[in-house]
Amino acid sequence: MSGSRLRPADPGQQRTLRQAALCYAAQGWPVVPAAFFDGTRYACVQADCVQDGPHPVWRLWQGRASSDPDVVASWYRLFSFAVALPTGAVFDVVELPEPAAVRVQGALVEHGTPTPIAVWRERGVRLFWVNPGLPADDRLTAMNARIRGEGGWVPAPPTPTRRGPMHWALPPEQAEWGILAHEDLAKALDAVS
Repeated sequence: MSGSRLRPADPGQQRTLRQAALCYAAQGWPVVPAAFFDGTRYACVQADCVQDGPHPVWRLWQGRASSDPDVVASWYRLFSFAVALPTGAVFDVVELPEPAAVRVQGALVEHGTPTPIAVWRERGVRLFWVNPGLPADDRLTAMNARIRGEGGWVPAPPTPTRRGPMHWALPPEQAEWGILAHEDLAKALDAVS
């Protein structure tokens, strides 16, 4: 169970999360604060929250997501929040189970089509950033993929989780903040099918 007992954060961790959120915002990626794993539980601002995992701290978060650096900085001044990124506008995210994700990542590297790829160990998945509007694909369905599009969100590194912080398998900087085109994902899927 979560809850609203937010505590002031460890200053180093708070600074790291704030810097990451500001970095994403600087690239035009809207940010929303998310429940923070404090070593025991996921804490958020909702007194009646029962979600046990990272999630936006507000129920009506869609209208509050922002890439304005002043707004984003204000959220991280007093407390540690995890970092959530809304999907469906700037990018969609494909969530792939680890074994398939490693194969797809290898195919993308082989084809020279990098995209940011995050590792979410708590779920045993990797997250691939792709252009918005990704249509359903039988190959993704066969791999037990989940497409996070319009109205969705994903936690972003360095969000802390029960199995350690999320981290980048391929950081956005190395992908030059590029988002994968649908046809490039299709080529990678063809290569591993």
